[in-house]
Amino acid sequence: MKLAVDLHSHSGYAGGVGQIELSAVSKTMKLKGIDVFGTGDCIFPPRTEELKLELKEVESGLFALPNDKSKFLLQTEVIFSTKLAHKRNKTIAHHIILFPDFDSIYKMHNLMKKWGMKNTIGRPFITSDSQDELENQLFEISNIHPLIEIIPAHVMTPDGIFGSKNDLNELIEFYGEFLPKIKAIETGLSADPKMLEKIPDIANLTYISNSDCHSAALNRIGREYTILDVDQVDYKSIIGAIRKNKVLMTAEFNPAEGRYFLTGHRADRRGHSHGLIFTNDIPAGLICPVCNKKMNLGVRERSLQLQDDSIIPIERKFMHLIPLIEVIAASQNLKSITSKKVVKLFDIIMNIFPSEIALWQSDSIQVMLDKRVDQKTINQILAVKEGEFEFQPSGFDGTYGKLIIGDNR
Repeated sequence: MKLAVDLHSHSGYAGGVGQIELSAVSKTMKLKGIDVFGTGDCIFPPRTEELKLELKEVESGLFALPNDKSKFLLQTEVIFSTKLAHKRNKTIAHHIILFPDFDSIYKMHNLMKKWGMKNTIGRPFITSDSQDELENQLFEISNIHPLIEIIPAHVMTPDGIFGSKNDLNELIEFYGEFLPKIKAIETGLSADPKMLEKIPDIANLTYISNSDCHSAALNRIGREYTILDVDQVDYKSIIGAIRKNKVLMTAEFNPAEGRYFLTGHRADRRGHSHGLIFTNDIPAGLICPVCNKKMNLGVRERSLQLQDDSIIPIERKFMHLIPLIEVIAASQNLKSITSKKVVKLFDIIMNIFPSEIALWQSDSIQVMLDKRVDQKTINQILAVKEGEFEFQPSGFDGTYGKLIIGDNR
């Protein structure tokens, strides 16, 4: 059975956004075609109680609002920070953790108290003074319940396990004896399976893609997602599919859209009158020639550093996508995805297709939309489906790439 999942999100407790209502998330899930969605921030105590109050278990390990079919899975992102003996600075890496029930979350609360960790923000830090201590923390979390899953998040971004800030070349440097329990990685918005498939330590792991969204907006939820092959719709089957690499496909950002794809410094940084992007001729030591500060190495360059071209990659099905609401806005030459014209066209299309995922998987887009939607919009949708789009400039230094579709390239 096919199941569309998006298992990495954040609530307002993670900072940067206001509170996000689960009812709004559920509404967007239906429009996008997402079957199961990660709650975000589930181990932050106020969020834990909020989720327990609002959600009811409808399948083993999956939860829903009353009288609603959208299913939620208990999920958080945490930041592990440790001091590795061979590194001058602390190594910091973001991880997704999936939980089967609230009892496991309360046990996680107790672990954090035992470790003396502050649990005062939606995306907490779990710190340690050595790799051995980190390893013990990971085992203690995993031992709470056999179905807890720990997944390295957006592995190539600066704060990912293989990101430029960490400069790790092997996973065992970080995980030690816990490494066999790492079954999957999250590709992240600035990388896709093609960029990762020849990196030795992750070449044989499961790749999942998630939105990592901080909003219920149509261009955030499901902007990346994973289609799993599951025996039934419950938590155990989802974890089993991840551990056994039963991924039918992933939907990905074009990596060039991601905020850390290339090396550079954006124009609004202190000491800058203009931005700089580097593709091949990266300055020595990553020192910016304008402000003389160190830049973050782009995901593209970092992945090339780690690749082994002798590896024969596993065949993985994936496609590059742009959220439909953004495609519609671009077709109308409008910047706002909330303009009445854009929303009206989106609603028309959603009255024709059961969901956005259904649209992207359809071979009858032209026939279904003909005479109901203007041909320019249809052409833009078809161009995206065929991969006829790019980003100029590409994303860099925390700035998304600028979209160009079809004949406008």
